[in-house]
Amino acid sequence: MRPLVSMHGFLCRKEGLEMKKDVLAIGELNADLILQGLATVPLLGREILCKNSDLQLGSSTAICACVMASLGLKTGFVGHLGTDTWGKVCETYLHRYGVDTAHVLQEESLQTGLTVSLSCGHDRALVTHQGDTIDCLTADKLPPQPWLEARHIHIGAFFLQTKLAAGLPAFLEKAKAHGMTLSLDAGWQESQTWDNGLSQVLPYIDVFFPNESETCGIGGSDDVRQAALRVHSMMKNGTLVVKRGPQGALAIRGDETIEQGAYKTKVIDTTGAGDSFNAGFLYAYLNNMDLARCLNYGNAAGAVSVTKMGGTSQCPTLHEVENCIRHGETFGS
Repeated sequence: MRPLVSMHGFLCRKEGLEMKKDVLAIGELNADLILQGLATVPLLGREILCKNSDLQLGSSTAICACVMASLGLKTGFVGHLGTDTWGKVCETYLHRYGVDTAHVLQEESLQTGLTVSLSCGHDRALVTHQGDTIDCLTADKLPPQPWLEARHIHIGAFFLQTKLAAGLPAFLEKAKAHGMTLSLDAGWQESQTWDNGLSQVLPYIDVFFPNESETCGIGGSDDVRQAALRVHSMMKNGTLVVKRGPQGALAIRGDETIEQGAYKTKVIDTTGAGDSFNAGFLYAYLNNMDLARCLNYGNAAGAVSVTKMGGTSQCPTLHEVENCIRHGETFGS
């Protein structure tokens, strides 16, 4: 990995921007403190023990970006970082996986966000301090001509990025007009109003990646299939992909609905599994594979991810993903 230098506040390659990328990931940056192997979540006034702990790059968008890069997609990132301890952790992991950081603004005045992931077997609870690097992007800070840099844009954690939402439709409309494809991950919304301008953004999106709970919230139904149909109706010509964890995934494109079960795997930690799914799906999508095959790659990337601790400690490789698809299972290394 070539070294990066600070130049006018931005992390830039000494040689300048690389050739056109596959994906430009736009979103939040934070570190993840992962506490793995808890029997239950903590209770006030009591102490519990965990089996393992780790500090690594977190955030939905960044995990997806690193996994896409690990799978072989040329990936760049747009976001903000501090120069504090958490920021240095994030920077190290982005460099490790070869994610281009020419559009990552790094300043001493910024406090990098932190998420504590409490991992209990097949699920986890998250506590996040947003700092200055999660809800910081506004549309005027985005690359003015992204189509000159990449062929696809992925935006993660939509509901966390409240400042970005207002100017996003105009940005996406321009990118779309120049031939770019677009994907979006919802992320959880603490208020559960499921708004933040989503209905104005979805008509531009080619692939939308909510999980099952988010789909039911946005679609206003406890029935995931009914909710999925309602959410899909908010899109123009896009594909809705509902991530269902151990139950696999459901996808709707036009009049076609496909459901695919998850691969058999050994679960160590589910942190970042949905983001790894996004990356696997987008790898196949950007390589012009059909919808069923895209789900194969998404489910396999998610399955490989949960065999490891955290979302970026050991990102799934293309060999691991395709080996999982080939054998119908994965148990990690």
